[in-house]
Amino acid sequence: MYKKLFVLFLVFSLLTVAAFSNAKVFRVTDKSQLLNGPAADGKVGDYILTNEKVSFLIGNLNNYHGYMKSGGNLLDVTYAGGEDQFDEMHTYFGWPKQAIYENIFVVNNGSDGGPAVLKLVGHHSDIPGIKITTTYTLLPDENYLIMKTTLDNQSGKDINKMILGDATFFGYAQAFTFGLGFKVSRTDTDLLGAMGDNIAYGVTTTETDENGKLRDIHISYIFADPEIKTVSIKNGEKVSFQRIFLVGRDLSSVLKTAFDIRSKDYTLVTGKATFENGKPLSNVKVNIYDSKGTLYIVSYTNENGMYTFPALKGEYTAKIDLMGMNTVSSPKIVVNNEIELNVDKAVVGKYVSENKVLWGPYLSDLTKDSVYVNWKTLVPAKGKVIVNGKTYEDMNNTVMHHLKITGLKPGTEYTYKLVVEEGSAKGVESESYTFKTVPEKVKEFKFVVYGDTRTYNKRHKLVADKIAAQKPAFVINDGDLVMDGRVLGDWDGFFWAIKNMAATAPFYPVLGNHEYNSKFYFSSFVTPQGGGDYNEQYYSFDYGPAHFIVLDADVLLMQKDKEGMEKETQWLINDLEKNKDAKWKFVFFHEPFWTNCTEYGVEPVSPTVDYWKPVFEKYGVDMVINSHFHMYERFENNGIDYITTGGGGAPLYTHVKSYEDKYPFTIKDVVGLHHFVEIFVSENQVKVVVKGVAQQTDKKSEDGFVPVNVVLDHFVLNKF
Repeated sequence: MYKKLFVLFLVFSLLTVAAFSNAKVFRVTDKSQLLNGPAADGKVGDYILTNEKVSFLIGNLNNYHGYMKSGGNLLDVTYAGGEDQFDEMHTYFGWPKQAIYENIFVVNNGSDGGPAVLKLVGHHSDIPGIKITTTYTLLPDENYLIMKTTLDNQSGKDINKMILGDATFFGYAQAFTFGLGFKVSRTDTDLLGAMGDNIAYGVTTTETDENGKLRDIHISYIFADPEIKTVSIKNGEKVSFQRIFLVGRDLSSVLKTAFDIRSKDYTLVTGKATFENGKPLSNVKVNIYDSKGTLYIVSYTNENGMYTFPALKGEYTAKIDLMGMNTVSSPKIVVNNEIELNVDKAVVGKYVSENKVLWGPYLSDLTKDSVYVNWKTLVPAKGKVIVNGKTYEDMNNTVMHHLKITGLKPGTEYTYKLVVEEGSAKGVESESYTFKTVPEKVKEFKFVVYGDTRTYNKRHKLVADKIAAQKPAFVINDGDLVMDGRVLGDWDGFFWAIKNMAATAPFYPVLGNHEYNSKFYFSSFVTPQGGGDYNEQYYSFDYGPAHFIVLDADVLLMQKDKEGMEKETQWLINDLEKNKDAKWKFVFFHEPFWTNCTEYGVEPVSPTVDYWKPVFEKYGVDMVINSHFHMYERFENNGIDYITTGGGGAPLYTHVKSYEDKYPFTIKDVVGLHHFVEIFVSENQVKVVVKGVAQQTDKKSEDGFVPVNVVLDHFVLNKF
């Protein structure tokens, strides 16, 4: 059995570091030094601890985002030069209490061949008299970061209960609980992990309890937060806690390191994965299940199709985890306390016999003479779209496709269908759909806006199907399309819900806070080139006498990027200047300036108001439409109508301010109804009708609604 005494190993590592590659810590002075990846948040001025295996980026005092209240926390993590897919981790003491760091020091830069050590000093966010010191230590040649935090109670009072742990957001990596698989629940475990694409993360601890027994970590299920222990701290006393943040190519390697650190016996199992013809399945995931069918661990195969995992005594089954592939043969793996075990029979995979369209087809970026047809398949394949008998081909053998249909005539209705060609699986065809190009001269048209479609796909589908029945020229979703934009499965549910609507009505997305600037958001949609600039975070387009502007409020609200906000605001000014003669001007972004909602307390005025409201007023914007709050609201302020439409599928809010406490420019608010906003535009008039389609009966249940057909609000704008 493999076993390693961590304390002895740590001492040995510190005494023999000269034999290994150096660890180092340095402050970032140039962007080229930053870690790369879809979740990377590093900036010049941050600190990086690195060796030949791993790199960890700690945010400088001014680099924090999301739910963090200060810098000095773990932001980016990579393994062997790969991509960062991690979101954030900050020291906390029961949600939302956390460490507020005031100073950062390099204790040892690693130039002496010893460990790289970074030290942070600050205080408790809710009890400033509790002083906090955290050290990050990276050893040479190891794939983990040692994190130790000490609290010094100088508050003048005893603290009866203090949770010691971290708030962890794994980003693109799916949270994993050892013993439960991809399930996060309140439990005690050796390892809280997360599996991304060719990278995995993990958190464990070397803390012992009062009896000297090694502690498990306790998971707070809301955000997959690892809690180490709960203590009382008398005035004048100190208490410390240590945890280990691990990174590797897969969960198997992370678990092996955790077992080594925690001195746990295991058998190292080696197996092979192949196609039916015996050819190795290289660089694919293999899921290992225990005798109860629970996911035990995930391993990646190497270039020869070999996988490994550390196993406790018991029986296991291996299955291939590759989209569009089925496991057709899987040996039973029996572990009986061996040091090593080589599995004789391979786990065998085979692609499905018939392909499948997972997303779409769905339309985007409609113009007078073109449109994009988009789709995603289960198995990589070429495809073509047949439009009124003419064939447009996409020769890319991939799963995600964005095919531009060109040479169309203005104001013309077209019929199209998607054909997925033969490849590793049998090809398929979609049914036929129709769309209409933008007319040369638009006398009148209708579009629909809705938002906050996350969480409940069944509710979202009801709203989307009702929108499809209205046959709008196009649809705008005002943000929070999915619950977590970094989770691919959330997008599967989203595209299932909009299938009927987006096949005929071009779809225009807006970034919400729940999209997290996800790579899946940007790879899924094609947006217009607004005003000559191409930026999927914010863009603009025209339809008839109206100009449409889509903005990203989370540049400031989530990323706290003031420089980026100033850049976006200048883009907004330039775009409105170029289009100042447009008869109607509509603006869309996710978080509104104001709300009367009190679901989670009284909401402050959004700081975006100082950047954008004066611009809207200067250039005569007619209407601003937001979502974010799961209800309907309308305000009228300085001649501009502001609408909040958050009824697309998320659990609906029910609490608002009393009448006398509402903003004085409030026109209307409605809670508890799923809805969409239908807008009719002509040369001299805009008519708005807000249609309710479902009444919420249970906020916590996807099926907690009943269909209705009511008008929530309606009004008219005239301009002659």
